[in-house]
Amino acid sequence: MSKPDFAPLKARHSAIPAFAGALAAAVYLLGGVVFSVASKGDFPSFSVAIADSPDHHQSVRVSRIRDFDSAESEEVEARTVSLETPIDIAASNMSPVVLAGAAPQPALVSRPQIVLVIDDVGLDVAAAERVMALPVPLTVAILPYAESSTELAALARLNGHDVLLHMPMEPVGLADPGPNALRIGLSDADLQARLRWAMSRVPGAIGLNNHMGSRFTADPRALRVALSAVSHTNPLFLDSLTTGESRGRAVAAGLGLRALERDIFLDHEPNAAAIEARLAEAAELAREDGFAVVIGHPHTLTLDTLTAWLESPASRGIDFVTASTLADQLFVAEPGLQASVVEGIDRGAE
Repeated sequence: MSKPDFAPLKARHSAIPAFAGALAAAVYLLGGVVFSVASKGDFPSFSVAIADSPDHHQSVRVSRIRDFDSAESEEVEARTVSLETPIDIAASNMSPVVLAGAAPQPALVSRPQIVLVIDDVGLDVAAAERVMALPVPLTVAILPYAESSTELAALARLNGHDVLLHMPMEPVGLADPGPNALRIGLSDADLQARLRWAMSRVPGAIGLNNHMGSRFTADPRALRVALSAVSHTNPLFLDSLTTGESRGRAVAAGLGLRALERDIFLDHEPNAAAIEARLAEAAELAREDGFAVVIGHPHTLTLDTLTAWLESPASRGIDFVTASTLADQLFVAEPGLQASVVEGIDRGAE
């Protein structure tokens, strides 16, 4: 996939009707039970385990287990993201944003793919412009309370990138996720109003992922209420997996959304050697399983290391694609059938 030049910022009848009616009722009841289980986060998983090593492993998609480091999110983001004055959502336009979608693509691909997501974009415009100029298609997750969120969303789209709302959500602990975060104690109306407001701040977003959120994403009821505010626009939900207890994929899929999960954090360890090692792991995962979803941040060290790696032989044979491109390939069927579709793709790649 080529990338444009960087643009700077400016039925048959039954003979036994009674039996048929009873059978239909049983099927309906079974469907309700399955949906209820999925919505509560107990989504069917064909190979889920937690490793005995100090590093936790989290099922990333059906029959796939990958490295998971829950310590990354709130500790790192709390250190690196400065917060602005809280925004009054009551005075904001909270109309739902209609999200752009892409035409479905073939479900199977011949070359390994990496989805590169850069989180926490918005507070440092210079860093954001450097992110936009990376020579590969990527997905830019923009904080809604950043002063330049609207302009940066337009800039990202102009340069051929996907845009996600990087939605602040309640963490475990004392870290501050930022103004107007989704929190467990809010009313249903407030949860939905905050999410609609945030979507309006990042126009053209194809979906959202969580900023922090280790507590909020582990609460299926609260997450379901919030996501239902925008589910009619069919957004993509990327679970950043800041906790092994997250129910993000299950809840999103239960609402009919296209749901992805993070595989690897690039810069949990802020040194070049560690970032290079994570990139090598991402490439290996993509070659083994067809794709990898990687999250990094707009730190100078991360961007320096990533730029050098993209120019090295280590990146050859890997296609970088946006989150929507991958989702279009994976979820070519009815959204409610996501689990079986992904399982089939996994088996086909073996």
